[in-house]
Amino acid sequence: MKKIALLFNLNRHKFEYETEFDSELTINSIFDVLSKDYEVKKIEADKDFKWIDSLVKYKPDLVFNICEGYYGPAREAVYGAILEQFKFNYSGPDSTNLLMCHNKFLVKNLLQDYIIVPKGYCICNKEEIENLKDISFPIIVKLNSEGSSIGMSQKSIVNNYDDLKKQVLYLLEKYKRSVLVEEFVDGQDISMIYLEGIGALGPCYVNCDSLFYDYEMKTIKDDTVKIGPMNGNYQELKDIVNIIVKRLDIKGYAKIDFRVKEDKYYLIEVNSQVSFHPNGEFITCAKTGGYTFDKIILFIVKNALKNNIKSNSIGIGVINDAG
Repeated sequence: MKKIALLFNLNRHKFEYETEFDSELTINSIFDVLSKDYEVKKIEADKDFKWIDSLVKYKPDLVFNICEGYYGPAREAVYGAILEQFKFNYSGPDSTNLLMCHNKFLVKNLLQDYIIVPKGYCICNKEEIENLKDISFPIIVKLNSEGSSIGMSQKSIVNNYDDLKKQVLYLLEKYKRSVLVEEFVDGQDISMIYLEGIGALGPCYVNCDSLFYDYEMKTIKDDTVKIGPMNGNYQELKDIVNIIVKRLDIKGYAKIDFRVKEDKYYLIEVNSQVSFHPNGEFITCAKTGGYTFDKIILFIVKNALKNNIKSNSIGIGVINDAG
């Protein structure tokens, strides 16, 4: 029987950075599915990296990697990089995908010639704020390399330069990392997913009582958020996802978030590390293609086990004139 190591960070709701981590519900749901066909060991990726010894002793055939990391723009990629150093095969995106997709500004610059992306700027220090005096409003201000809307509230949407400066300074001083400033697209939040071996699936909608899916909506008020499948063909969206996947050379899987405004799809971000919460966007999108939670988890593992070692991305692909 093949051995699977389920490598994760657990959300204990003690620290802000744990917002990105998986709940016990998600971890146990994955474990229960995999245990039907494989020997499975849960390994929590603790902050002091003692998990490496546990993994080496266990010698799994595959690591089901859902780690998010603790700090910095490479926090997701560090786990893939370590697994590669020990020559462990693992599921999902590789270290290159995880590093690149965590940089929203980089991703949008790589894609802006092929799909619609909000116009934006990346600010690394307070002196650079002066370069934004001629910017058009409204603007949304967010951390460039972060997820789960950490650092974002309704104050993140600004309509004048003074508020923009205040919000950028707040993020720079609190989080000590680069800030993305981009045009605010007022529209419907939707998501698509990509799975290697299947293709593009979705979309699903995300409805919440807020101007956008902010930190409060993803934590304190998460029970008020409605996520549901959108029925239809949506071939244009699938074509856009295929362009994104090819351009970024995505391996394994990804979740792609859009905002729809006047029938146009604006890319918000590409998530290479995803949440497998049974009621979340990824699984909801999978269900539009007839894939249950169980089927999609088992598919990911079976597809990953076809190789003895992780297939690496070069980070950028060429889009021909035909797309």
